[in-house]
Amino acid sequence: MNFSLNFLEHNVSVAEDTWTALATTGSDVSLANVRATIMGVLERNGSFTVEDSNDQVVRRIETSAEFEGFMQEVEMQRKQFQQDQAL
Repeated sequence: MNFSLNFLEHNVSVAEDTWTALATTGSDVSLANVRATIMGVLERNGSFTVEDSNDQVVRRIETSAEFEGFMQEVEMQRKQFQQDQAL
């Protein structure tokens, strides 16, 4: 499965549907790679955004700590999705 991130000078963004697919059905390796990339951008004072189909920002993250909290939410979503699929 391929996932596309968009890089601007100090920002990385992803489409909301792409992020949802990555967060729920993406492999652990894919998610880890995307996570590392986003952390690198944040550590250089950049930002990470999730955008809807109209290119409107639905989530903006500007710090590593904020991203870690967001990723904890993602991990819970992944576990719930996997449990739902197992039923």
